[in-house]
This record gives sequence, structure tokens and C-alpha cells, in this order.
Amino acid sequence: SGRVVLELKGVTRSYGDLVVLDRVSLTIEKGEKISLVGHNGAGKTTLMRVLAGEGFQGGEMNVGANVVRDYFAQDQTSALNADRTVYEELLAEAPYDRVPVLRDLLGAFLFSGDDVEKRVGVLSGGEKSRLALGKMLLRPSNLLLLDEPTNHLDLFSKDVLLDALRSFPGTVVFVSHDRYFVNGLATRTVEVNNGGVSSFDGNYDYYLEKTQAGTGPQGTCPGNAGSGCR
Repeated sequence: SGRVVLELKGVTRSYGDLVVLDRVSLTIEKGEKISLVGHNGAGKTTLMRVLAGEGFQGGEMNVGANVVRDYFAQDQTSALNADRTVYEELLAEAPYDRVPVLRDLLGAFLFSGDDVEKRVGVLSGGEKSRLALGKMLLRPSNLLLLDEPTNHLDLFSKDVLLDALRSFPGTVVFVSHDRYFVNGLATRTVEVNNGGVSSFDGNYDYYLEKTQAGTGPQGTCPGNAGSGCR
């Protein structure tokens, strides 16, 4: 992708009379690993959906050159076909040239031997999450939007995912309540609060240090903030 991957300019998103994002401006640059933080209901998932392409009421969003997005929603596992086997679920959406590597891909997500013949419907929550994440890799993309990808994953699976995302050369925007995961991945922390966003150039511990010390963010991006806010 180009240097600027996504840019929001004065974006407003509301549901009826409830304004969740109020004239938000935010710039996302190539290679960043951005964690969205905030209390429950602050608008993190709404912002993620807007970044993924969902409509909004005001402002504009510019998508950078050659950007290909992929979105992992909180309910992503519900899109899996319960009647297929694990292997069939990947095969159903695999491009022809990816078929030879499907078993290698499943192995990377801890499905080996007879596990690939299990019906999706009998998988645990963690296994479904791993399968859904594996399906994402069948689609070439350079911007990953991940809403709670660590839900239901055990510690080993989280480490596998963390290592993979650290080495991913593209851009990642994610939401996670796992502090270890956030600290291990985030290069920037964006707080969503009161309809706006505030940016901190660091991981979650750095964000806490700055907010608790009262020194404030590097860039505050609600209201009529400039388009270069980051």
C-alpha cells in the first residue's frame, strides 16, 4: 500500500439520535499496529466497522493506494458452515493456487491429523476462532481490521497469533481486552471516548502512563480536528 493507508476526515456515525462518532479525524499509516481502546460502548466496534467500509452520515474517508482490507468481526465465527469439515470450510473459499497449501495453513493454526476432518459444528470456541483467522489468510490483504481476535483463544494460540501479526508487513488495527496481547503488538494506541479519538504513540502501558500522569495524548482527533491528526 501507499504511505497513508486510511484517512478519516470529520466522520460522523450515529444510530438514530445516538451519535457514536462525532466528526472524527484519523490517519493510519503503512506498517502501523494500532490498538483501539476505550470503555464498553465507547464506539470501538463502530469505528472498526467504518474503517472496514460501513456507511456513515458525515465527513469522508479516503482509502490509500493499493489498500486491500480484511475485517475480522466479533461474531466472525458465526459465518462458518457448521456442516462442513474443517478442511472443507477452507477449501470452499480457497483460490485454486492456494489449495496445495491448505493443510500447511491448517497446521499453522493447530489443526493437524484427524482434526481437519472434524465438523465445524463440534469445534470449541477457540477452534472456531482459529479457523476463522486461518480463512483470512486465503485472501491477500495488506490492512487487517481485527475486532477481538483473541476471544476464546488459549495462551499458546494467542502467542501464535501475536508472532504472526508482529511479522506481518502490512497494517493492523485491532481491538483486544488482553493487555499482554495489546502491549506485545501495538505501536500506537487510539482511545475512543465521548465521540472522539485521542492518539498515543506507544503501547497500552504507555497510554496508561500518559493518561494517569495527565500529560495527554500526542494528537486529539474529535470535532473539527485537522485531516492530518494521528
